[in-house]
Amino acid sequence: MKNLICSSLVAVATVASVAVASGMPFPVAENNKVFLQEKDSPYVLEQSVVVGATDTLVIEPGVTVLMGEFAKLMIQGSVKIAGTNDKPVVFSGADSVANWNGFHIMSSAQPFEIKNLTVENAFRNTIFRSSGTLENVNFFNNYYGLWVDESPNVTLARCTFAHNRYALSVRAGRVVSNGTSISENVYGLYLETAGKLDGDTDLIRNNQESDIRSEAADLKTSKKRVRRNVWHNIEARF
Repeated sequence: MKNLICSSLVAVATVASVAVASGMPFPVAENNKVFLQEKDSPYVLEQSVVVGATDTLVIEPGVTVLMGEFAKLMIQGSVKIAGTNDKPVVFSGADSVANWNGFHIMSSAQPFEIKNLTVENAFRNTIFRSSGTLENVNFFNNYYGLWVDESPNVTLARCTFAHNRYALSVRAGRVVSNGTSISENVYGLYLETAGKLDGDTDLIRNNQESDIRSEAADLKTSKKRVRRNVWHNIEARF
């Protein structure tokens, strides 16, 4: 019986390893372009990768990228993710239990363009010091759906946030919401003191703990601020 159990565990581990490894490796830049094509999908990103400041990430409709545990997609260059209603682009964890780190856009090269993308099972997705539009982007089952920081103009057009712990957090900068639904999360929208949301808020509703909270209002009632190093300690392992 003991040998049978050990053999079963080895078999499960082998299957899991094959599952993570099956697929096309995430491509490197060629002629300053990182190009993901539907015909080669799914792609597998087992560890973190950086799209450099002089490179452009282009993803065709219908592409799926499976992320290894703690994998991070950091984008410092231009971004054009062009999914369609019929063929969305999908970023998801290769393991449905473990989280991957998330995508992080840190590009001032030109406004990013992201359409018809689904992002699942990430720890945190970040837009930092960047501007652009996310259209029909779905954030499902992430710890932080989207964190916006020091970004002057981020537009969310008909996006959906559902089953995240923290759906949308704006630390600093401006987000414009147009027909974006934030529902069935633990927390909906959180605005820190330097964060601003313009546009409609009618679709921010039916979240478990709160729909809309602001740091300014919290400070008035509690007179306390969560120290930034506390969040850094929480996130260090990611």
